[in-house]
This record gives sequence, C-alpha cells and structure tokens, in this order.
Amino acid sequence: MNDFGPRDETRVILENLTSDQADQFALVLSSADIDYRFRRSGWGWSLEVAEDDAAQAEIQIEQYLRENPDATGSFSIPTLPVQPAPPTMTGLAAALLLLAFHMATSRDGAHQNIILEAGAHAARILEGEYWRTITALTLHADSRHLAGNMLGIAVFGTFLCRRVGVGAAWLLILLAGAGGNLVNAWLHQSGFLSIGASTAVFGAVGLLGGVRVFPAEGSDDNRPRSWILPLGAALGLLAMLGSDVQTDIGAHLMGCLAGFCLGIGYTLLGPRHLSETRQNHLLLLTLAILAASWWRALTGSWT
Repeated sequence: MNDFGPRDETRVILENLTSDQADQFALVLSSADIDYRFRRSGWGWSLEVAEDDAAQAEIQIEQYLRENPDATGSFSIPTLPVQPAPPTMTGLAAALLLLAFHMATSRDGAHQNIILEAGAHAARILEGEYWRTITALTLHADSRHLAGNMLGIAVFGTFLCRRVGVGAAWLLILLAGAGGNLVNAWLHQSGFLSIGASTAVFGAVGLLGGVRVFPAEGSDDNRPRSWILPLGAALGLLAMLGSDVQTDIGAHLMGCLAGFCLGIGYTLLGPRHLSETRQNHLLLLTLAILAASWWRALTGSWT
C-alpha cells in the first residue's frame, strides 16, 4: 500500500468491494509491485492506483480472476469500469490550423515559391531535406483542395483521438503523413512535387484500421476482421479522389499503408493506456516537430 500525495494522479479501478475482495486484490497488486490505496466508497471500498499503473493493475486483476474463478467464494466478481473516451475538439483545431497555414502562405503572391521550397520535392527529400515530408502536409494548392482535407482531418483525426488518445493520435498521424511522403518520394526518385494534408488524412484512416488488427483484450474490436471497415473507407476515398488528374494517388496510398503499419506497431509495442499528462506531452512533441520542420524550411532554404 502507498499513501499517494495530494497532487498525484490516481484512478479508481474497482468500487464497492467487500473487505474480503479488498484483501484479495491487495495481495494481487502487492505481488505485482503495484502501489494502491483503498477508500470507503458506497457500500464498501474503492481501489485506487497511480494513473501510470492503472493499465497494469487491471491486467493483473483480470488475470487473477481468470485463473482463480472460485477464489472469490460466494460473492460476485466486480466488473472493471470502462473508461469512456474523453471528448476532444482537436480535430477541429487541426482543421483550423491548416486554414491558418494556407492563409499565411498564400498572401503577397508567395504561394508558388513556398510550395517549391517546402513541398514534398522527391529528389530534394532523398538528398536529406526530410523536413519537407512534414511541411508539405500543411500546404494546399487552392481552397477546394484545402476544404476537403480540413474535413478529412477533422473527422478521421477525431475518431483516432477517441481510440488512442489526443497526443498519441496526432503524433501518429503526423508520422504517418511524413512516412507516406517519404516512401512516395523514394518511389518517384525524381523531381516529383506533392503537397497537401491528404497523405495524413489517409494515414489517419490507415491508423484506424491498424489499431484494430490486434485489439486489447476485452475491447469491442475483438470481433474478426474489425479492421476491414476503416480500410474499406480508405479505398472508397481513394476511388472518389482518384478521379481528379491532379490527385497524388501514390501519396494517398503510401499514407494509408504507413498509418496501417504504425497502428499495428503501436498496438503491439505501445502502452495500453497513457495518462492525460503523457498525452499532453505527446501533443506538445507533435507541435514541436511541426514547428521545427518549418523553422528548418524558413532558415535553411530561404536564406
């Protein structure tokens, strides 16, 4: 047992426990070296652990209950509470950020020059200007191009935020978009130039499919082939957008593939739960990467 400080982030993982249940779960957590605390709650006791230990504590308790179905005697087995996905407006914020970038880069007749200097120019990316894979995601040819990507990033970005959390979602989307541009540049091996957040939009759709391939136990995504629906949506979008001769289908496809692979990797290697503090840190890291890429573009190529 541990007396957490008043500012420590904790989470209640079980409520209304009897004294016998509390003793059993205390032994389970103690054997796993997880600090815990009991409080009076309702008709019994509530079990609290540190926010960072919550996911591991739930795993230990679930495993104990599966291995010892009769260990709790005649009283009922408590149900682990489901953590609801917090509402987020960051999808809308990301769309407005794209709008701000477009307005800032389209004024004073500098739009074409900025596209040439910060777009995903295949040859220059392969020469080491990797920051272009990120800055290109914020550039758009015209208002029609921008509007479609604003809608896509707001919708699919929000869906992914509800799946993996705000910070993790936007970092993964940025990496998927950059990865798609990088692979697309490698495939072209020439002076090919592309711009637009659509690579990141397709990356988000791919991520939604990837995180469903190996879902956490107890998730609603345990049903077979639950990842097919997001990929079907990606193919549908690809078919609709592919009718435009200016559409970079390769970048869209590579973004989706990069997102799908990242989603699988995150599910297998990433933490099952990130605290709000860590999510905020990842969000700040995402913004820092974006800012650093533009700083490199402004100070490295335009001087």
